[in-house]
Amino acid sequence: MSSVKVAVRVRPFNNREITRDSECIIEMSGKRTVIENPKVGPNDHPKAKHSFNFDYSYWSHTDTTDPNFASQQQVYEDIGLEMLEHSFEGYNVCIFAYGQTGGGKSYTMMGKNEPDQKGIIPQLCGDLFKRIKESESDDVKYSVEVSNCYVLLISHQELTCVSLFY
Repeated sequence: MSSVKVAVRVRPFNNREITRDSECIIEMSGKRTVIENPKVGPNDHPKAKHSFNFDYSYWSHTDTTDPNFASQQQVYEDIGLEMLEHSFEGYNVCIFAYGQTGGGKSYTMMGKNEPDQKGIIPQLCGDLFKRIKESESDDVKYSVEVSNCYVLLISHQELTCVSLFY
């Protein structure tokens, strides 16, 4: 058991990216994620690529017809179920979702209100309370605490501008 695991996920293009004919510069294979530098000039060949290894690299850029596609269920089974197990072993568990706005954090964590689109949190909560109900005992008491924190990073300059308008 590792105390910290790192997972990355590539989401599908949004409407803005589709309209601008954006090019996907990410490749994933197993635990490896490769990023291609899009700013390399046309005379530079081959394009510069940087490779990184993670505990999990989830390819969700395409759709379910792609054999490499990582569904919400797969992400939950890899990350959420292990966290659930550790919580029943008495450990505190935490998921830290980090990334820029629009990167897919909320989708991965909460999902959509559609079939097979539940994120880690609703799936984990469902399994957590199901397991508690199935293991009811007079000898064991459960306490569940959940916290959710969003941190918005604002530069000092932006904060100064905001305070001028109040």
